[in-house]
Amino acid sequence: MTKKFYINTNIERIFSFAISLLIILVLNIILANTLLKKIQENVRATIIDNCDDQIEDYALAVNSKLKQLESRLDIFYAKIAYRDYSTNEIRKFLQNERDKINPPFDNIAYADKNGNSWNVFDEEYDVSDRKYYQKIISGETKFYVSNILESRSNGKSCTIFARSVYNNKTEIVGVLFATCPLNELSSYFDEIKRSESTRFIIRDENKRIISHYNKKWIGWVYSPYKYSDTVLRTSNGEFHVKDSITTDGEPAYIFYKEIDSAPWTIGYTVPKTEFTNVIKRQKAYHNFIIEIIVVTLSLILMLEIWIHRILERHQIISTHIDAITHLWVRSYFEKEANKLLKRYSNAKFLLIESDIRGFKFINQNYGENQANKMLLQFSKLLYENTNHYDGILCRGYADHFFILIKITSVHKAMHYFKKDLKIITEKSKQASIPFIPKFGLSFYLPNIKDEIQGIQLLITRASFAKSTIKENALQQFAIYDDRLLQKSKNENFIETHMEAALANNEFFVMYQPKVDLQSEKVVGAEALVRWQSPVLGYMPPNSFVPLFERNNFIVKLDFYVYEQVFKFIRKCMDNKEPTVPISVNVSRNHDKPDKFVHSFIALLKKYDISPTLIEVELLERATLDKNLLRDITIMLQKEGLRVAMDDFGSGESSLNMLSTIPVNILKFDRSFLFANDSENGRLDATSESFIETLVGLGKNLKKETIFEGVETEEQRDFLKKIKCDQVQGYFYSKPLREDDFMEFLKKHR
Repeated sequence: MTKKFYINTNIERIFSFAISLLIILVLNIILANTLLKKIQENVRATIIDNCDDQIEDYALAVNSKLKQLESRLDIFYAKIAYRDYSTNEIRKFLQNERDKINPPFDNIAYADKNGNSWNVFDEEYDVSDRKYYQKIISGETKFYVSNILESRSNGKSCTIFARSVYNNKTEIVGVLFATCPLNELSSYFDEIKRSESTRFIIRDENKRIISHYNKKWIGWVYSPYKYSDTVLRTSNGEFHVKDSITTDGEPAYIFYKEIDSAPWTIGYTVPKTEFTNVIKRQKAYHNFIIEIIVVTLSLILMLEIWIHRILERHQIISTHIDAITHLWVRSYFEKEANKLLKRYSNAKFLLIESDIRGFKFINQNYGENQANKMLLQFSKLLYENTNHYDGILCRGYADHFFILIKITSVHKAMHYFKKDLKIITEKSKQASIPFIPKFGLSFYLPNIKDEIQGIQLLITRASFAKSTIKENALQQFAIYDDRLLQKSKNENFIETHMEAALANNEFFVMYQPKVDLQSEKVVGAEALVRWQSPVLGYMPPNSFVPLFERNNFIVKLDFYVYEQVFKFIRKCMDNKEPTVPISVNVSRNHDKPDKFVHSFIALLKKYDISPTLIEVELLERATLDKNLLRDITIMLQKEGLRVAMDDFGSGESSLNMLSTIPVNILKFDRSFLFANDSENGRLDATSESFIETLVGLGKNLKKETIFEGVETEEQRDFLKKIKCDQVQGYFYSKPLREDDFMEFLKKHR
């Protein structure tokens, strides 16, 4: 009875196992078919994505090339911009520029508002019917690239690069344009690096070919007999393609994209065989996969049991090892580090924390997979350059890594660290996605009395040191020391005491005189803020203004300065003392023009000050919204105030700002005077020419010109010679307190 029951039980187990195996086999076959279909779709999508990337990269390169040609045209444009030249002067200018034309340009011409044009060969012809001329002269665009045209100068096929020309009233008075022969332009685009197998085409709006992988098609109109729109889906969305026939008669997909800088279209030709061959290869794997499933099914089950036992035996892997970098996790690192500090209590240690500059941006733009590859690569670099020191290394979190090394001396440790830093930096620049690491260092020195009881404090100090170089792209590492701590304490003190300092009038205003170069008399002054702290002592603005700009306290300080200036002027007027216009600065934090101007004018009226006694200086910054600067300028001018552009020429878009922001005064930064000067303060010829051009530009636009930072007689004499209106600087006077400024003013009026 017992034996029979045993046999029946085994049969049931075998039967159940066979049924289970059969079900698993069927499910795996279905899964294999599904996976195969998915793989085919993914491969197809990968090819499409690759085509998408190829044409995107090529379009960026073409746009970059067109921007370079625009810049070349702007070199000629800069010489006639914002001036009132006669026709003869324009013709003479063009003839003088004849030898300065470089390929791919072969001609430069100018057309007036009637369409009459002259080129560098003094040939005259009418271009009023040209589309590029009409778009520019109508103000529809400032720069335009044409389709293929036949040159009216030599009859050859070419394209035109044109831009608008303004007079000193910022009115469009003509069109400056350059002709680019089609063969030269095609060769110019051939400079773009690409693999020999890629086949790109560039066509204009009239379907004439500008660039082609087969040179014989350049200039021709090509319309294949099969040409229909298709939509393929990429990982980033839908991408439009032409189902077409190539110029070689081969069926193909043509991916196309319009160019931003010209009315042209880029086509990327991909033979259809690239898609069909992939599908055929994938189908060939189908039967092979089914066979593999049948043979390996039982092995998979056994492998699963074996892996389960391995994981149980090595559970430490999941709790102590980081899955991405295969380094220790922070908790295990801290445990082992504390053991080392306790075991070698009389030894010296170096703790390094490192991360990747801008890692959050990289993660967002390149995706998690690429970011993880970067972390793995970075961890290998750190391991390779620290392993020979018998240190321990871990990944803390995100892109943060921690290293603890036992050292013999700080000097030797820093020598080897800098050597390894150089190697790591060079290799990180060569990565598939280049990155810049930064480091914070802290030392454990047992011979110095310290509070360090464990690794956590060393990590905290290294993290603090690293945080101090967050905004300094030129510094890669910082070492924790008392000075760093003191700087942090000072900034913390400033932030916690700034409100009280304002209430206690610890901030005060100094005045630096502005001198008219023709009369040598004081005609104004700039108000400059300083801080006399009872704890930190006298502080120049660079020790607190950057911090106030970051925490926005500068807005309150600005209005405090305005009120001190208005009080000073009111006192002078009440005491019948002489007065001159005082200029005050507006920080970049005032981002609401209406509110700022309303508060400023209300304060001005409170002290009954004439707007003619106040000038407002706006700081030129490319990061500021030009519309915001323009609105503030116009609102202040409507109230009768004059507005100056401070540090003009040091920003990124000075010429463009002049055409949109109607300031009264251009104030030039002192850096121009010290760019290339000798020991006696004399400028070299290049610097003099550049400064003279800047001042001349201001004169042409009927702006007053002021140079700050004048410190030598040679600088003063040069600026006087080129008709600069006013200067300020230590050559005449340093910033002065109110009483000293009044004495200086009385002597130099």
